[in-house]
Amino acid sequence: WALMEKEAGDIERARELLARGLQHVIYRRGRAMLLSTLGGFLAAQGDYETAEAHFRQALKLDERNAHTHYHFAMRVLLPTGRREEACRHLRRALELRPRKANHRRGIEAALRRHGCSDASRERG
Repeated sequence: WALMEKEAGDIERARELLARGLQHVIYRRGRAMLLSTLGGFLAAQGDYETAEAHFRQALKLDERNAHTHYHFAMRVLLPTGRREEACRHLRRALELRPRKANHRRGIEAALRRHGCSDASRERG
């Protein structure tokens, strides 16, 4: 629902729905997903400090989520000039081997585009 509100242009309503969801969702992976999504919304609005806090909480709850590592790197770390840390998160995202090939290719492309490493080596 929050994603539909965002697509409709009502970012504030989307944020409100995610915050409400956090009041009700208790399992770790679900909370991590909500926190990561909220972090992405906040970063899109330029609130990098709060977005970073949400992404870091999400990673504490579910460190093995490749999407969270990727979006944290792309939406917060790179825009705030922290390339080395972003590269670490992009590498970690690839190490976690996302199931979908297009997600893997996107991470590999980001690694190359930002000079992080030879993405082909990261596949192992």
